[in-house]
Amino acid sequence: MATTNFQHVLFALWTTLLVFACGLNAKAQPMPESARVWSISIEGNRTFEGLVIKDVISNQPPPPLKKLIFWKKVGMRLNENEIRRDVIRIKRFYQRRGFNDVKVSYRIEELNKEWKKEIVFEIIENTPIIIDRVDFEVQSGPQDSTIIYSDKEFSKIFRRLPYREGRRYETILQSEVEGNLRGALRNLGYAYAESEVKANVDTVSKTADVTLISRPGPRARFDTVKIEGNKEMADRYIARETGIESGELFSENKLREAQREVFSHHMLRFALVSIPDQPQDTSLNLQIRVREAPLRSIQLRGGLANFSRINSFEDSYRLFRGQANWTHRNVRGRGERLTLSAYISAVEQRVGGDYLFPYLFNTKSSLVISPFAEHKLEPSYEIVRGGLNNSFVYQYSSNFTGTVSYEYTLNNETTSSGHENLPDSIRSYNISSLSLNAYYTHNLRRGSRGWSVQPFYDLSGIFGESSFSFQKTGIEVRKFTPLTDDITFAKRIDLSGIYYSAQDSLPSDVRIYSGGTNTVRGWNRNELGPKRPTFDEQDRFDMYVPVGGRASFNFNAEFRFRLNELIKGLGFATFLDGGQVWRDFEDIGTVPIQYGLGGGIRYQSPIGPIRVDIAYKLNPTDQDLQIYQGQDYGGRWARWGLHFSIGQAF
Repeated sequence: MATTNFQHVLFALWTTLLVFACGLNAKAQPMPESARVWSISIEGNRTFEGLVIKDVISNQPPPPLKKLIFWKKVGMRLNENEIRRDVIRIKRFYQRRGFNDVKVSYRIEELNKEWKKEIVFEIIENTPIIIDRVDFEVQSGPQDSTIIYSDKEFSKIFRRLPYREGRRYETILQSEVEGNLRGALRNLGYAYAESEVKANVDTVSKTADVTLISRPGPRARFDTVKIEGNKEMADRYIARETGIESGELFSENKLREAQREVFSHHMLRFALVSIPDQPQDTSLNLQIRVREAPLRSIQLRGGLANFSRINSFEDSYRLFRGQANWTHRNVRGRGERLTLSAYISAVEQRVGGDYLFPYLFNTKSSLVISPFAEHKLEPSYEIVRGGLNNSFVYQYSSNFTGTVSYEYTLNNETTSSGHENLPDSIRSYNISSLSLNAYYTHNLRRGSRGWSVQPFYDLSGIFGESSFSFQKTGIEVRKFTPLTDDITFAKRIDLSGIYYSAQDSLPSDVRIYSGGTNTVRGWNRNELGPKRPTFDEQDRFDMYVPVGGRASFNFNAEFRFRLNELIKGLGFATFLDGGQVWRDFEDIGTVPIQYGLGGGIRYQSPIGPIRVDIAYKLNPTDQDLQIYQGQDYGGRWARWGLHFSIGQAF
């Protein structure tokens, strides 16, 4: 019996060892390489571009940068079940766009390596369904029908609807068509309007008869506004920001504008304008839910700049700058805002305040009163100035704003003579100027798409109380073009000029300057353009300093790349900048444009994009290189400009 038990134990141990050894042997055997999706092709598509169809499917090839990784396999694992689901996705994409008989198949091809696969989707579109007839039906009384049919804006929207005779019948557009009709009716006062699209489709003849049905309901007018969530700001001042008057005809556009105006108020962190549940009759009540921002706040900022001012380690303090703001958002309990600020750096010190009246004549108009005092230390001059700026701002729409400003300043300017043994010139003067500014944007999206234009016109001395009379004008245009999801081409052109002056010599602070982290980056702050030499106490050459001019032109062309695939928030840019400052308009044809070529790193931090740029002067002058009478005083880095900043250059 004992022998039998021992044999059983020995057999169990032997079996366990065999299983363990087989497991080790199985682990030691190499696994077959798993196939990866390396590229995707679309064939047979005539109506839609391949890029459009690729956005519909789940399978995606690795990005170009990841394809450069050679030490490991990258890309999605090949999964035929997912490919079949992509076939269904492409079919639905076509069917919703009028191709009810579309045929989609696929094949898998091997590339230069066994694990690299190309998925090829083959599409046979066949004949789409075409709209043969469109009817419009208003289910309401004759008075409302007359209002709707006779309204020009409604007729314009109706003519732009995608459901028109001779076009494909796309079911995916049904919600858009119903929404456009409903929105057009709501802008006519029909707050409870409904719309519906009905279609009779003949799949044999490939035609569709479409009927657009509208049910306007009662025509309503605004009545009362109920405010919820406010503690500091009174109800009437919040209701005032909507711009809606009791008894005014309801409008969808008016409701959206009210939402934008209330939400943009500085005292409100959150605001929602809505229509609560109520009887659907001719009067309409609104509800506004808000959450207020802190009544008072303090903001501190710090940064680095002005690398050009650093000549030794002892000058390192010149790198730093800081700013402090104190804000009260509900002065006098009327939603008026007071901000006191102080800014300090090695170049500039400034204290000031802004008092904002957010509502002047209506919700679109506001007034800002800004007293200030500042001290600036530039290479060629030093100025202490103080004064008052009054700005009337009118926001005509969400993309167009106009500003009229009047500024009066007292100035004490000291201009360096350039020689230690000659006295500096001291000039005391006042400036009284009226400024007209406009800002227009079109489809502008955070510096990634769209364009903007910003002209200005300054008139000084028109009221006779200014020491100098001159007129300055200029315009800046920016355009952003997305080339891919991760590459943006950004462009800017900036022109300005003082084209009239009653005096031959203008103060240094009035003249035009260029060069620096936000203009032409091959040059440091204000160093592009005409210069003059300065000398030390032994009458030896010290440096060239800028003197400014009366006309300038700048341009920037920049490619911005996002590298989120490698490190989230990381990016880089390459750019070509160019520009010039001319002493007078007569010099424009004689002094050429100068160029700077460079690149930089971007990182999207919680405080904004951190930017480090380095640029090379392509065609500097001897003055730019600090070469005086044939002797080089500039050093090896004179051709380079290094810039550190927070925020994009433009």
